[in-house]
Amino acid sequence: MYVAGSAKSTVDYVMVRQEDKVKVRNVRVIPDEECMPKHKLLVVDMQINTTKRWHKKFEPRRNKLVKNIKAMLETR
Repeated sequence: MYVAGSAKSTVDYVMVRQEDKVKVRNVRVIPDEECMPKHKLLVVDMQINTTKRWHKKFEPRRNKLVKNIKAMLETR
């Protein structure tokens, strides 16, 4: 919250992707730390998943096409 005289306004935001909004647990402002004029330091608590995602092994399309053609020829 930025205060100038009797006016108050919010000038700092935390930007996250739509699917990551549920991971934000808490947002705090450190009032005495001014990182830039009119801005306060934000501290965000987020849940981070540590599980590794396993990806399917990459196989070039050309090799798939060759395999499919060979399989079709073998069945004839």
